[in-house]
Amino acid sequence: MRPRTRNQSLRVLSRILSVAVTVLVGLGVGHAASAYIRVNQVGYATGATKRAYLMATAAETSATFAVRNSGGSIVYSAAVGANLGKWGTFSFVYALDFDSLSTVGTYTISVASPIAATSPSFKIDSGTNLYSTPLANSLFYYETSRDGANYIPNSLRTAPGHLNDQSASAYFTPKFSKNDSAGALTATGAVLDASGGWWDAGDYLKFVETHSYTVALMLAGVRDFPGQMGSGSSASNFISEGRFGLDWLQKMWADGSRTLYYQVGVGSGGHNFTGDHDIWRVPQADDNWQGCAAPFQYICHRPVFLNTAGGSGAAISPNIAGRLAADFGLCYKVFAGVADFSPEFPLSPLAFTADTT
Repeated sequence: MRPRTRNQSLRVLSRILSVAVTVLVGLGVGHAASAYIRVNQVGYATGATKRAYLMATAAETSATFAVRNSGGSIVYSAAVGANLGKWGTFSFVYALDFDSLSTVGTYTISVASPIAATSPSFKIDSGTNLYSTPLANSLFYYETSRDGANYIPNSLRTAPGHLNDQSASAYFTPKFSKNDSAGALTATGAVLDASGGWWDAGDYLKFVETHSYTVALMLAGVRDFPGQMGSGSSASNFISEGRFGLDWLQKMWADGSRTLYYQVGVGSGGHNFTGDHDIWRVPQADDNWQGCAAPFQYICHRPVFLNTAGGSGAAISPNIAGRLAADFGLCYKVFAGVADFSPEFPLSPLAFTADTT
C-alpha cells in the first residue's frame, strides 16, 4: 500500500473530526443547556427585599424554585416568573423573589427542571452582622491604597510612595490615541502639592472624579450609620479615611488661579514615554525609578493635569463641581464643631465658585 501524502492524511483527519463533532452534537455534548442562580453572597438583611436571579441558556418554562435551609428542608417555594431578557451569554434571566423569608439562617436556592441549578449558600441575618466584615475589609483596602507620607503600615505596605508628588508640575491635558496612549505633554509652569489620596482602580493614578464619589459614600455612611461606619464601630470607622480623602481633594483646587486639577499620573505613554500602566513595580520605587532618566521621567515626577484644556479660570465640568459640592456639604455635616479639622486645610466656606455653564 502506498503511503499517504501529508495532504491526504490531513483530509482523513478532517473527516474523522467532522464525524466526531456530528456525533457529539447529536448527543448534546458541548451544547447542553446550562443555568446558574446568582445570589447576594454578602447576604440579605432580615427585613429587606430579597431577590436572586436565575440565568439560563435556554427557556426555564413552567419552572419553580425552592429555598432550602441548612438542613435541606424547603422553607419557601414559588413559580419562576417571566423572562426579563438577555444578559451576556444567557438568553433567559428570571427574578427569584423571596421577601417574606426573614428567619436568620443559611440557605440555598434550587431549580429542579427544565434546567437544574443550585445557588451558592447565603445568609439571612441582621444588617450589622452581614456587613461588619465587608466594611472592615473595605476600610483596610482604602488604608492600604493610601499614597504619600501619611500611609498606614501593614502586611502589604512597608514604605510611603510618590513623595515627589509634594512638588508636582502641572500640564495641559494631552491628546490620547484610541488605545489610550498619551501624546506629548505641555507644562503650564505651575507647581503644586498633589501628595496624598488613594490609588485608583488597581494602578497608582489618582483622580478627582473617583475620589469625590468615594468620599461622598464614606461620609454619608458615617452620617447615616455611625454604629457601623462611624465612631460607634471599632473595626470599620471611616471618619479618618473620609478626612484623608477630603484633604487631597482640597489640594486639587488652586484658589489663587481658580484652577481645578483632576488627575495625577499618566496611564500609558505609548512611544513617547513610559506611563504608569507600562511597567510593574511597587509604589515606593517610583520616586527614583531608573534614575528618573527618559523615558521614565513621568514615573518619577508624575504630571498633574488640568480639569479642562482651557487653563486657569476655565469652566469646570458640572459633574465634578456637583460631586465636590456634595463632598464638602457632607464634610460640614460630619465635622461641624471639630476645631482642628485639618492643620493644613482649616475648614472654611468652599472657595470653589467655578463657572459650570
